[in-house]
Amino acid sequence: MGEILGLGLLLGVGAALSVGPIFVTILQEAAARGFGASLRVILGSATADLVLLLPALAFAWVLSAIMAARMWVGLAGVLLFVVFAAQALFDSRMLWRGGAPKPVEGWAFWKGVASNLANPLTWTFWVATGTPTMLRAQELGGWPGLAVFTVTWFVVASGLEAAIAYGVARSGKRVGARGQAVLTGVSALVFAGLAVVLFVRDVAPAVWA
Repeated sequence: MGEILGLGLLLGVGAALSVGPIFVTILQEAAARGFGASLRVILGSATADLVLLLPALAFAWVLSAIMAARMWVGLAGVLLFVVFAAQALFDSRMLWRGGAPKPVEGWAFWKGVASNLANPLTWTFWVATGTPTMLRAQELGGWPGLAVFTVTWFVVASGLEAAIAYGVARSGKRVGARGQAVLTGVSALVFAGLAVVLFVRDVAPAVWA
């Protein structure tokens, strides 16, 4: 059981601290709209992982087939992150001018889902890391061991992300609206950078092949 908990802890910390679309989305929502919005992004991301978790465990071949569609996943990611970059830029300008971006009902949660599913690295993670680790946990402790591992992983990952998001959301009192505007503006640049990386790495080679 100790190894199972260790696997869940390590995977949870690694997933939470990976600097990728989800991490940036969480920080951007925390800076622009507060902790509640960032928490909904975290829940949306966790929901997307749950959607992938079941086929990952029962049908690993499904994920392998999806990897063949990497270009289409990458293209969806490019379009999505361009939209996120535009929204972050808009939020940054509003914060700089003293305004307060308002949460859009349901948007933060689905932003978390979309950020996770439109990132090809998520699919790679499940094929290369998530599925083998889950199978190892099941081998060690059967279905109860797999349940303990999964709960540990999600609690650690989501809890750590929530703690970081809470810190960013609370930082507005120390850095002020313009400080939050700068952080949100940096998020816009990161989203744009992610879109470029996905295009160059996953879309362009397939288009120009």
